[in-house]
Amino acid sequence: MVDAALAGLDQGEAITLPSVHDRALWEIYDAARATLFAATQTGDPAPRYQAA
Repeated sequence: MVDAALAGLDQGEAITLPSVHDRALWEIYDAARATLFAATQTGDPAPRYQAA
């Protein structure tokens, strides 16, 4: 695993997941993470948390 992780770093990967074969899984996860983070930056509570 160490050799695989180092090979990924040598290829320019900032994050290495040596046992994950499908790189698209990481890309989907990272896009979802970025979308979720952006949604937390509005400064307004979600309607479900506002008083009725």
